[in-house]
Amino acid sequence: MLINFLIDTGASDVVLSPRDAEKLDFDLSRLFFDRVYRTANGTVRGAAVRLGRVKIGPIKLKDVRASVNGAPMTTSLLGMNFLGWFGSYKVTADNLTLRR
Repeated sequence: MLINFLIDTGASDVVLSPRDAEKLDFDLSRLFFDRVYRTANGTVRGAAVRLGRVKIGPIKLKDVRASVNGAPMTTSLLGMNFLGWFGSYKVTADNLTLRR
């Protein structure tokens, strides 16, 4: 399943929009929205989930911790817990370079 993400260095976790979570077969009615996130847009609740695999080009990560947002979002986010898997990352213009 293809999910588009926005890299967000201000987000602590990978965050799925409710729509993207449903695409990945998460049943929103069975999730427990007990995480509290304070964002620039206010406070929102999230539900902890695990992603079996996240693949970006040749990079494949397994068992990635994520959260499903309790409110609608336009785009899911790849936060710092994802970027932390890498030794470094660099953003220049429209390019993101990840290094292990």
